Amino acid sequence: MTSSTDALQNFLIDGLRNAHAMESQAVSLTSMQVDRLKHYPELEARIREHLEETKAQRDRLETLLGEFNVSASGLKDFALKTTGSMAALVHGFMEDEVLKNSMASFAFENFEIAAYTSLIAAAERFEKANLVDVCGTKVLE
Repeated sequence: MTSSTDALQNFLIDGLRNAHAMESQAVSLTSMQVDRLKHYPELEARIREHLEETKAQRDRLETLLGEFNVSASGLKDFALKTTGSMAALVHGFMEDEVLKNSMASFAFENFEIAAYTSLIAAAERFEKANLVDVCGTKVLE
């Protein structure tokens, strides 16, 4: 591999590790939110569905990392899961918890779209069709 190819591969690996940590954070955050939505059954059902989509995406990312013979970053996963848990705890004490969680989730989803769009561009350049597909699936979800 050339140095530019190595740099692109390293960028993809870092991006995949970041995405995995982001999905781990989302699982942590969403798991805490969903249990407090019993008064909103339609929202609870949709959040549970999204939680399963998120877990599946995290699994797909682990598979992609394995194709590069690397694993997820335990430190990044831990750090982002912890901040997700803290955010859920803070919102839990507020009267407008559902509204705050909805706004935070909307912002988080848009951040994910930006992250995956960047990964798609890099994967296209590296000609990694399976990575493009996995990231594109997440953007559509």
